[in-house]
Amino acid sequence: MARRMETALGAVAIALACLAPAAAEHAPSDGEMREAHAVLLGLAQDGAEPERQAGADVYYSIVDNPNAPRLVTRLEVSGAPCRARTISALQFPEKWAVLTLGLVDLSRITTVAAYASVDDMIAEINPVPVDAPSAQQVVMTGKGLFCSSRLSLSGESAASDEMCSDRLDLPMMDAEQKARGRHALAIAAHFCKAPAFDGK
Repeated sequence: MARRMETALGAVAIALACLAPAAAEHAPSDGEMREAHAVLLGLAQDGAEPERQAGADVYYSIVDNPNAPRLVTRLEVSGAPCRARTISALQFPEKWAVLTLGLVDLSRITTVAAYASVDDMIAEINPVPVDAPSAQQVVMTGKGLFCSSRLSLSGESAASDEMCSDRLDLPMMDAEQKARGRHALAIAAHFCKAPAFDGK
């Protein structure tokens, strides 16, 4: 049964990988764009389904421990579909929440590299093609790729912490992650015209 499921998922992954470039040539819907952003930002872990609202998707962390912090993230596509806004609230029990406002721009991806293992990714050795069956980790970089501003709601400080990250990591450990990841990368490449994919 497990082998049959793995084979089916593999077939789906191959089909999506083949169809993704063609699908990404037309303008993706808002829902497709939000899903691509969510996958590349790591919000859609293990195929987590968001609460869909008008013009936005809301992701909730799964918390089994009542003393663990809870994270809620709202993602919406801006007027330029390759850019998305996120509003995240992280709250520890009986504490004030910390808000993080983020902005990601997929057209800023200037380099992309894939690796067959986490160890290779950390050491930055033995890169493989992004579409290689062995690719399990993808690293995307670009100046100001994801910028965020963090603000505590406690009122103790009005100052916000602002930072920009030049890197996004995308795990593709199984057939489902590979299918979702490659579809999102295809949108970044063919619709957002990210420079990293020029000539690839």
